[in-house]
Amino acid sequence: MREDYIETIMTHMLTLLPVMNKRFLREDEVFKAEDLYPSHVQILHILARRRQMTMSEISREIHVINSNLTPLVDKLIKLGYLKRQPSKNDRRVVHISLTASGKRMVERHKQYVSELLRERFETLEDERLEALMNHIVGMNEIIEECMET
Repeated sequence: MREDYIETIMTHMLTLLPVMNKRFLREDEVFKAEDLYPSHVQILHILARRRQMTMSEISREIHVINSNLTPLVDKLIKLGYLKRQPSKNDRRVVHISLTASGKRMVERHKQYVSELLRERFETLEDERLEALMNHIVGMNEIIEECMET
């Protein structure tokens, strides 16, 4: 029975995730002009919440190894969305944070997604919208729990 659950979860996740990014949220359209990828967006949103982080902290948060993270961060720096700041306490440590332009990009992205979701959910009854919210919150909690072990 457990194997059947895992198989069904895998099948639905492999179907759901690409549909969410490509069709439902149309992520490509937002960042096409800037040639940004979902990992770039993740980095911007994480830094919007956490203010500043080291490369290792970002790496752990988005589950990307440092060597793959460096070009992502470099591109965001080149675009003017992020900046590097040496630590005052330890010269070996470099903090990454959003610039004013990066903050505006995060706000534009949030606004885009918010408007898109309003449009997508316009026909849903309140009970269905609440159920969707509860499922998504529950999924996040379960996945976070699994990641801790």
